[in-house]
Amino acid sequence: MKKGNSYTYLILAFAIIIAIYTSIKVAAKETFWLDDKLADLFAYVPDNLNPFFLVLTELGDKKGIGIVALLVLAWLLLIKRNFLGAAAIALSVAIGNEVNKLLKDFIDRPRPELEHLGHVDSLSFPSGHAMVGLVFYFFIAYIVIEELKSSTAKKMVIFLVTLLLLLIGASRIILQVHYPTDVIGGFAFGYIWVMISLCIYNFFKKKLKNNRK
Repeated sequence: MKKGNSYTYLILAFAIIIAIYTSIKVAAKETFWLDDKLADLFAYVPDNLNPFFLVLTELGDKKGIGIVALLVLAWLLLIKRNFLGAAAIALSVAIGNEVNKLLKDFIDRPRPELEHLGHVDSLSFPSGHAMVGLVFYFFIAYIVIEELKSSTAKKMVIFLVTLLLLLIGASRIILQVHYPTDVIGGFAFGYIWVMISLCIYNFFKKKLKNNRK
């Protein structure tokens, strides 16, 4: 087994454990000490940074993802001619969003009883911004990395996407629209779903490559 693959499987196993654990505990209406600790920590973020996080959180919202998706799909379809990649991103995000809605309705966790500094119109767990955002930006990063030869450039893409996702997740807590465990659960479910999506993408990619021989 390649070293990179072993890390991927290890993270996937960890994500599955986190997803199951948080889901069961939230569904049972139990509390998390982590929610209080992290919420207290994020409370130290100055209020004058709220406008920055309001803009940032839009990158994980439908409108923000929609705008970025149009740019990425245009690049894939018109420049790279990667029709499979474009279809894979669109489907994985669309289905991931529906899965997120089903999980929210099934687990039925209300939003934090705080003043919401951002717009909300759904239940709390798991965070859609964290889950769908991870699926979307992770998939884009994967396809971009496929085009890169420099290991330094690949690491830079991974770093930037990871930083973006962490900031989007943090924005949901800072804006008081999610519990920290909503974001953690969202990331866990998002990672599971994007790994499934990438497996399907690579399966069809290999099949198309074999058909062209």
